[in-house]
Amino acid sequence: MTPRALDGVRVIDFSTTVAGAWCSRLLADFGAEVVLAEPPAGHPLRQLAPFDHAGASIPAAYFLANKRSVTLDLDSEAGRGVFRGLAARCDVLVSSAAPSWLATRGLEYGSFGRADLVMAHATEHGMAGALAETPGNDLTTAARSGWAALNGLLSREPLKPSGWQSSMCTGVAAWAAVLAALWRRGEHAGEGQEVDVAAVDVMASTFAPAVLRTLYGGETLRRRAEVDMLSGPVPVRDGHFALTISRAHFWRDAMHILGLEDLAADPRWEAGHYRASHKDEYVGRVEEAMRGWTRHDLFQELAARRVIAGPVLEMAELAANEHLQARGFWAQLDDGEAPATFPGAPFKMTRTPWELSGRAPAPGRAAEDGR
Repeated sequence: MTPRALDGVRVIDFSTTVAGAWCSRLLADFGAEVVLAEPPAGHPLRQLAPFDHAGASIPAAYFLANKRSVTLDLDSEAGRGVFRGLAARCDVLVSSAAPSWLATRGLEYGSFGRADLVMAHATEHGMAGALAETPGNDLTTAARSGWAALNGLLSREPLKPSGWQSSMCTGVAAWAAVLAALWRRGEHAGEGQEVDVAAVDVMASTFAPAVLRTLYGGETLRRRAEVDMLSGPVPVRDGHFALTISRAHFWRDAMHILGLEDLAADPRWEAGHYRASHKDEYVGRVEEAMRGWTRHDLFQELAARRVIAGPVLEMAELAANEHLQARGFWAQLDDGEAPATFPGAPFKMTRTPWELSGRAPAPGRAAEDGR
């Protein structure tokens, strides 16, 4: 069996959110033994649409894969007793509960009496602060972190990032923090610690350049009035295409390909600041020229000249994408049930690789050895 980076690490995940589930899924993907401590009604993700032909949640199939499960009622003394028994033999706890929820059940970090325990909290607003008890989701995080303020068009309402991007970014941050805590524990005689990851903090930190422009540049950023080739993908014959012209040679080569020789030859357009301040003089012409191309043909021509550009791929096109296939990105799981295809590793490791070893467990399907 190929060794994996987190072999031997035991994790109990009693979170109920995408962020917590994604954190523990990443831990499991790299070798940790992860057991879900699900409520009697099952993990909330199991009720999350869309559903497959059998009525099972597709998001749950993805986020809960590579794990095992035990159902526990943490509102009961008996359930908490079993949970404490499991926690006594684990290395990491993953939680998404508010401070008061943990306190009323005696499940705070200090209550476990273990100096070597790592406990990661992945919540919307963190375990301290005025909003620590306030629930939230990806929509409210987008609003509070500043993302919605700049996402979308000025003439329309603010938008959150698509899907569960805030939750997944939070899960990645929690995963990285757990790895750092485990490393510290290994280097300092079993010294555990509590990890507090707030989705609002995570998303605000990824938005730092925009915030800093406001703090130090006095510039109030707003949503764009419109999207043009300088700010987003524009239409071509069979979809949309993103063209980057941040460098002088990108500009010249792209204009040659598009048949706009006068724009390629004029040295004024080689300066990025000049192009930005005089875009009304050429944007319409360039976009009109791009409409005559297909995504594939335009990409091939630009890529041959090392101009940074990219076609906008639809969801149905990703599975057949040659580059992703060449990298072995798609993971196939065939364990006697219906074959399943999952997005693969976020990165590759030569000695301790990512692995998809099992689909989402049925509620209560614990480890075979009873741990």
